Amino acid sequence: MEPFRLTPQSIAFLSVMAGVTVVVAVAAPFGSIALGAVALLAIGVVLIKAMLRARRWWPLTGVEGTVALSAVVLLVGGLSVMAYSMVRLGTGHPFGMTVGWPSVGDSPGTKSITRSVSYSDPEMQQRLKDGLRAAGVPFTVKTQDGKEFVGWDAEHAAAAQAVDEKVREGPLPAGRNVHFPDPTLRKQFTDWLAQKGIEHQVVTTRGEDYVVWNENGGDLAREFIESRGAECKDKVAAGKIAGARC
Repeated sequence: MEPFRLTPQSIAFLSVMAGVTVVVAVAAPFGSIALGAVALLAIGVVLIKAMLRARRWWPLTGVEGTVALSAVVLLVGGLSVMAYSMVRLGTGHPFGMTVGWPSVGDSPGTKSITRSVSYSDPEMQQRLKDGLRAAGVPFTVKTQDGKEFVGWDAEHAAAAQAVDEKVREGPLPAGRNVHFPDPTLRKQFTDWLAQKGIEHQVVTTRGEDYVVWNENGGDLAREFIESRGAECKDKVAAGKIAGARC
């Protein structure tokens, strides 16, 4: 049998295979990956067959060479599709393994949401949405577990983050916020709010942290301080702590 040589006929055949590989990669990426796996198997079979026949990998017969090179073309196509899909997934874009890629997930209404924010204070929530609209940042609104979440995709993350920071640093709702210089006391207050089931968040304004609670809470800071005083008196009376430590 004559060894394999590149002839005009074999080059034309490989060109056709390259065209088919490109079409399959664009129209059906999963099919291209599957063909690449089959091609890898075919290359292995051809090399093993040549080894058994001549005790070496080369030269290949005309049929073996044509099959091997065709398989290499298909393998390159499959690997290219896999590399492209990994890049898309790594940058937060969905990748469709069905006919016609990019997938439906690339449409503007279904982009992947990188961050969602929910404020228990309706005023802050509305300022966030108004700020995003004014900045031209597309966002989605989704209700989950009774809470409204505002989300945006990776493309607009920087602009959305800037708007969110302005909302946090914006005007605080009168009568519904308090600043504790002592972080330990602030933590005790937020724990106290959580025990009462009162929605709240910590907002940073002018470099200082404020605790803001929902509008139905009343003067909770005063109530918290009074409860601490009553609790301290009870502990002193019970002899659990010294009065100087209250």
